[in-house]
Amino acid sequence: MEIKKEGLTRSVSSGLAPIVERLELDQPEIVTLKELTEISADAGIRAAPALIAHRLQKRGWLLSTGLSGAWEFAPGAHAGPHSRGGHLLPLRAALALDPGIATAVALGSAAWAYGLADRTPPQVELTVTPGQRVPAGLRRQARVLSFDARLAPVIRKGVPIQRFETLLVHMAARPSRVRSWGAVVDWLADVVAEAEEADVLTELKGRARAVDIRLAYLVQGLWPGLAQRLGEGATSKVWFGPRRKLRRHSQRWMVADSILPFDPSKLPAVRES
Repeated sequence: MEIKKEGLTRSVSSGLAPIVERLELDQPEIVTLKELTEISADAGIRAAPALIAHRLQKRGWLLSTGLSGAWEFAPGAHAGPHSRGGHLLPLRAALALDPGIATAVALGSAAWAYGLADRTPPQVELTVTPGQRVPAGLRRQARVLSFDARLAPVIRKGVPIQRFETLLVHMAARPSRVRSWGAVVDWLADVVAEAEEADVLTELKGRARAVDIRLAYLVQGLWPGLAQRLGEGATSKVWFGPRRKLRRHSQRWMVADSILPFDPSKLPAVRES
């Protein structure tokens, strides 16, 4: 049996045909070894599922995701065995293998997933809860950061994404983990405009006072009311970024800023209070 599309040909043996037919019917993006085991059993195929996966991959029906036991399905209707998964493919593969993994797309990658940033970082940025086991293949392909979010993520593009409020607090809690603050300034106002104060306060609950102060400093121009409420009575020096040569010092917030390439006090307000 052969499948032809735009001059390209992919073959499938009679023994594999029932599996390919089932995959064509279901059109899964990710196929796991467990699913192949179930499909082959239903079709009465005795070959080992790992061998079936190898044969399908060799013929271009399954593509590597970089994670053991999970492949991307390349339907016959598409122009050859080419991946369509993009930056989020490794995460989708990891979730197919373990739907319970506590992870979310984070920081600049979250802004991209929301449609606020034009480009995603070279590696998708993910957070996991402290102590969470992460597949080695996912660690190789993604930038995995430990962060204990208080709010559950939302689902966008079929994967969990940090909430706007979690994104703001994450940046304030770990400013040195942001890859490009120069890129952040392009979408920070949009995130602030979408955030709910009650959820920001929930995400801040139980964190160090320094996180409140850093967030107040970051949003002082964009959301002056929240900044005032968070930073009122600041008396102790707080660093925004690593302890090195300063870019600026804020007497109002007692913040030593060594990292921001912009002055957050100069950003125009997008929230009235």
